[in-house]
Parts: sequence; structure tokens; C-alpha cells
Amino acid sequence: MISVRSLRQLSNGSNWCFTLALLFVLTSCSSPTTSTARTKVIKPEKKTTTVEEEVIPIDTIAWTVVSEEEYPPIETDAKVAAYGLEKIAKDEYRIALLLPMKIKQDIPSLNAINRKFADFYTGIKMAAQDDHDVRAQVDVYYTDREEAKLDEILSELQYNMPDVIVASYASKLIAKTAAFGAVNRIPVISPWSSNPKITTENVFYLQMRPSIEQYYTGIIKHVQQNYLKDEVRIVQRLDGSDRAKIRLLHKVQEELSELPVITPYETFDVELDSLMNAEASVFDTALVQEVKAFIVPHYNRTDESFVYTCLRKMYGEKLGRDFQVYTMPVALNAESIDVNLLKNLSVRTAEFRFPNKQNSEVQQFRKSFFETNGLLPQEDAYYGYDLMSFILQGLSSNGQYFHYFMAGEDINLMQMDVHIQPFFKSDDQDYPDFMVNDHLYIIEYVDDHFEVKDIR
Repeated sequence: MISVRSLRQLSNGSNWCFTLALLFVLTSCSSPTTSTARTKVIKPEKKTTTVEEEVIPIDTIAWTVVSEEEYPPIETDAKVAAYGLEKIAKDEYRIALLLPMKIKQDIPSLNAINRKFADFYTGIKMAAQDDHDVRAQVDVYYTDREEAKLDEILSELQYNMPDVIVASYASKLIAKTAAFGAVNRIPVISPWSSNPKITTENVFYLQMRPSIEQYYTGIIKHVQQNYLKDEVRIVQRLDGSDRAKIRLLHKVQEELSELPVITPYETFDVELDSLMNAEASVFDTALVQEVKAFIVPHYNRTDESFVYTCLRKMYGEKLGRDFQVYTMPVALNAESIDVNLLKNLSVRTAEFRFPNKQNSEVQQFRKSFFETNGLLPQEDAYYGYDLMSFILQGLSSNGQYFHYFMAGEDINLMQMDVHIQPFFKSDDQDYPDFMVNDHLYIIEYVDDHFEVKDIR
């Protein structure tokens, strides 16, 4: 357990006038019966700390649309309960952080295998050490990304209710946590999932990643503002595996159109064998037709190779012709991606977070992170910092159900902005299925860095 405590005391004023005080308690909980020794740890000097640990391999985030048959939506009576939400202010809040890690030590080491979630965790700790107008305790639970482990944790939380839960990783685990939050009227924040099928009529659930449809909406809006319909092609695999993506893109295009009847963007079929054949021409036909923008709508980790090969083929056939390529974040996450492809193809990507390295606050964070850990932060470190800052600011200004009362506000953080809106799965609903952050950037690699081209 690590405790970082402000020396300032709470004010005797009203419930909403907190002094700058923060109690941050990190507790490793291995089972409902585990007792954890409480030890006060003074803020360490700036030096590199390495702790050996048992870890499991961590993959990059998989953008997966889970079938409703396999994981049916969790329905709750949250609809009735949510209408009674009030701004509940407390002297101190408890936050349960469910980390998707397997670990025995109190502090995760920043090794290559576990780096993603270790960076996220470290960013959270750094945010907690800042001054905030709220008093909070954060308990950390390691879920191992296993359902049985999550069941143990939720059983413990049943007897020691937190005020906010930060959910783990994997749709099935997040769905269970969302259901627990709805039944017990606890806000559940999902940092990782973009799956709209996690829960139903559950206003206690906040999804920080926009849904796939919202990503498509951001891309289509930008394309419509810059290109004529005949200048656009949507890339799809010839084997028919992308039909659902194309239907969703055309649905978004129709919803954004002001015309009663529209002609959807044409698709451009790509045959996989030709794509892998260095001698075969793939995109030349479209380029001769003066196509100005390609949309590559693939988002799963399993699509990385296809996306990369498409970009490489486009680059080889460009021959001085001018066109844009719009992609999902998987294009930037692919290990094999070459920044020269991003630059020479003018790749534009929809992202919900953007650590601008030219920003002075980002630069200071990088410096502090390196001085403390001996490593430069990855994107998830910024994300962990911003997420915890957002939670603490929200609790301070709006109480336990801050995510509900901050809907419609623009919240500016270090490497992301947050704009919460209710999410409806159909137009005939009166009540939202959950709350979602729908803020997006359209970014492009220019010279040697990314720039924001548009904000959605």
C-alpha cells in the first residue's frame, strides 16, 4: 500500500468547499479475505525503481465487436433509479481501480511485457499526487484479466462499497462490473472498451472510448467537408468480411446527409493475393479515376497486417498523385507501421486522445515521469493521468455521479478533452443505454510529428 497524504486539513465550510487535500491509498487485493498491512510511504526521491514480478503477456487493445448471442446486454432497473440521481457530496470518496494485471508486489515494475498497464497505473499515481479540491482513497485490485478473479473482487466490494469503480479489460469482465455498478448505484468507468453492447439502460456506466460508430461519424464528417462524393472510396476486402463495416459507414453517411436520398460512397474491393503480390497493381485504377480520399475502416488488432499492407501498396502506386487516407487508430498502433507511410500518404486518423509533444504540460509530464522511472512515458501514462484527474475534478465539482451531471460540458485535460453525452442504441428510446465520451480528434502526421486537423 502506498499512501500519499496532503498535510492540509478539510475546511469546516459547506459540503462543496473542500480544501486542497488528497488521500491516495493503493491496496493490492488478492482475494476477499486478504488482509493488507497499511504502511505510510513518504514521496520517494526522483530515481529509477525496479521491482521483480510475475507477469502475463499484455497485447495491444483489441477493437472487438462482441456478439449479443455470446455476451447478451446486461439489463438492469437503472432506468428508474437514475432519475433520482442527485449531487451527493462526501467528505471522502473511495475509488476502486481494477487493473488488468497479474502481480504480487505493491508497485508494478515498468518492464516491456507489462508496460501498457504499468504506464497507465503510474499516470494515475502521478495525478493523485497533485493538489485537488477533494479527498479520496484509491484501492487497487489486480484482476489478472480472469473472470473468477473479478468475481472475488466484486464479492469483496459488495461488503466495502466504493463510490466509483474504474473497470478492467475484456468485454465480459466489463459487462459484469457494469451490472454490479447499476444494481448498487455506483458509477463504473470503462477506460478501454468501445463496445456499445456492454450494457443496456445503465446511466451509471461511462465509456471513455467513443464507439466504433462515433469514430466513423468523425471520419465521415471530415470527409464530407473536404471531398465530393465521387472523390471518395471505402476500402473493403473482396472476401465479404467487411460487409458490416460498410453498412455502418453508409448508415452514418445517410444520417449526416441533409438530403432525403443519398448515393452512398463507393467501395473499392481489394483482393488479398493481389495485395501481397509486389508485381500486381491494386489501387492504380482508383487513382486514375482521380479518387482523392480513401477510407480504411478496419479497427481490430487482427486487421493490422491488412491495413499496413494497404498503406504500403498505396505508397508504391502513388507516383506523385495527391490523395488522403483516413484510418482508425489501429493504423498507428501497428508495430510494423513506418512513419514515412503516414507522412507521404497524408494519413488522417480519428483518435480520442492526443499527447501533443509540443504542449508545455505534456513536456513537464514527460520530464517528471522520466526522472521518477528512468523511462519515457507511453501514451497510456498520459491517459492514466488524465483519467484520474478527470475523476477527481468531477467528484469535487459534482459529487459521486459527476459523469451524469457533467454531460454536455467540455472538459480540457492534458492529452485529451472529454465531452460526455448519453448514448442511445435506437432512435425511439427515451432513456440512454449508457454515458459516453464522444470527443474525437482528426490527426495527421506532418513533418516529424502529429498535428490536430479537426476536433469532433
